[in-house]
Amino acid sequence: MSFADLVLFDGNILTMDPKLPSAQALAVKNSRILYVGNNPGATQYVDAKTQVIYLDGKTVLPGFIDTHVHVVDYGRLLMWLNLEGVSSIKNLQTLLVNRVTQVGVGKWILGRALNSMDLLEKRLPSRQELDAVSPDNPVVFYCQSGQVCVVNSKALNVANIDQQNDLGIERTLDGELTGVLRDQATNFVWSVIPEPTFYELYLSTELALENFVQLGLTSIHWMVLSEVELLIIQKIVEVSSLPLRVYLIVPVNLLDLALQNLKRLENERFKLGGAMIFVDGYLASSTAALFEPYSDNLSNQGKLLCQKTEMFELVEKIQNNGLQLVVHAVGDRAVQEAVVNVIQQIRRNSDIPSPRIEQAAVLNPQLMCCIKKLNLSVSIQPCVVASEFSVWSAEKRLGERVRWLFPVKELLDCGVLVSAGSDCPMEPLNPLFGIKAAVNREGIQKVSVFEALQMYTVFAAQASSVIADKGSIEKNKLADLTVLSCDPLSVVVDDLDSVSVCFTVLGGVVCCSKN
Repeated sequence: MSFADLVLFDGNILTMDPKLPSAQALAVKNSRILYVGNNPGATQYVDAKTQVIYLDGKTVLPGFIDTHVHVVDYGRLLMWLNLEGVSSIKNLQTLLVNRVTQVGVGKWILGRALNSMDLLEKRLPSRQELDAVSPDNPVVFYCQSGQVCVVNSKALNVANIDQQNDLGIERTLDGELTGVLRDQATNFVWSVIPEPTFYELYLSTELALENFVQLGLTSIHWMVLSEVELLIIQKIVEVSSLPLRVYLIVPVNLLDLALQNLKRLENERFKLGGAMIFVDGYLASSTAALFEPYSDNLSNQGKLLCQKTEMFELVEKIQNNGLQLVVHAVGDRAVQEAVVNVIQQIRRNSDIPSPRIEQAAVLNPQLMCCIKKLNLSVSIQPCVVASEFSVWSAEKRLGERVRWLFPVKELLDCGVLVSAGSDCPMEPLNPLFGIKAAVNREGIQKVSVFEALQMYTVFAAQASSVIADKGSIEKNKLADLTVLSCDPLSVVVDDLDSVSVCFTVLGGVVCCSKN
């Protein structure tokens, strides 16, 4: 008899395994699951050295997997003031005074998640109200929704924002700058904010990774955007400080550097997994490549960023290096011409995960059939879907085509593998927020809570071909688990984001316990 290192009793275990959908107890030995079943069956694996946890009905799921997250950018935000829930401009000023004291005169002060409706005054602060407590530090506070920020006079001066008539620069009736910047005007101040030092980014990235684990994530697909991120991940892996499993996806222009510096560092927590090709832009900026023009701009169809010949060369390079092909393709023209038409003509490497499309936002029934026939997977970010409607006016941009914007349920029903991520920090990191957003779709066939959970567990594992090790709770798989306060299948959908993570288990080791 092999005794367990860890045994969980009295749980509501949702295994995501159709052979045994639910269980009461499980045992772990040497980082892997030894037993899944009932309480009496698990008892035989307990000895004096076994860690035993009684769950009292709490729900256990396979560890959440986020298939699209920007780790360093999220770390940057953690260096900012968190303004979520601030209740008045006076309280905001108090926070600002404290931060000025911490950082010293002249340093930039950034804040995030400001919501005017949470404030007693039901409005954004003016630049004068920020000036009153921070006249010598440039201040930029970003709002919770939309591309909006409020800045003080010092920040306006540094960004050289004067009385020019640029759209998005808010003024009083007398033409005086209020300090509120909207849409593209926010780029004026963003472009002059100084970059953090490498050491600051490194520390904030480590903090970001710890936050992921606290939210029940045991694996992430880290989407790299810059060279400095490769240096940060290299240092983190070298000092063995990864608190969860990372599947790294790099842009194809950084592929050579990643292969040179990171491939040799692969271990049970880190893998250089894929390389991404950007073949079009985004709906929000009307740069996604469409077959038909945008409904609000009939002269614009977006454009392809990668031509067919180049696409073939890049695909061959990615596959020859044993990496998964990941293609950022938002519009239907991009999906058809830069993904489907190309992959139909290439020789696939069966030893690596199937190619995947990031977003695949604007589709149609014919395209979905092609995606299924080619055995491609699709990675979506449910909170991004919600923002396309609530923030970026998808209906105005697409007209009747909005019916086929992110048709997740239809993709699942026709057998396409769909995984889910957050696109944090652009959207909230919490997987339960994403699950709620996926289920709460309006005007389109909705996915069930169970299907949404699959997209963050078993489907996410299949998307990177690690289903043999994770994604479901089965004997011999890695003991990567998320323990929730209650069963997400039994709560009202609107309350999904109030379900809390009690603790996370990575390789049989309990971490981030809140008990």
